[in-house]
Amino acid sequence: MSELYREQLLDHYHDPQNYGVLEHPDVDIHLDNPTCGDTIHLTARLDEAGRIAEVLFEGHGCVVSMASASMLTEAVVGKTPEEVAALGLHDIEEMMGGVRLSMGRVKCALLSVNALQQGLKERV
Repeated sequence: MSELYREQLLDHYHDPQNYGVLEHPDVDIHLDNPTCGDTIHLTARLDEAGRIAEVLFEGHGCVVSMASASMLTEAVVGKTPEEVAALGLHDIEEMMGGVRLSMGRVKCALLSVNALQQGLKERV
């Protein structure tokens, strides 16, 4: 992993974007990765058109899980639930600067997107 992308991940880990909990959200979900102990609580609000208007998260875990959650919250604003449902590992790796993750880090990186996808399904 290049030094630039490593620094970007660490920046998102130490100073996460959109950290917190929304009041009166449309999506409110807790998810964890029992393999490594990462946890996430994700809340989101949709606009009148059904697009994501705001999304916040809180949790704890490794650099990869927390940085990917921070990056995801920035990337999904304005997206439809269908667009979020189509996100996968490749998209998360691209958000993280094109890094290719080891098998041991895939679940960490996907925790936030899995939470958002599941939360959007459950609200319907």
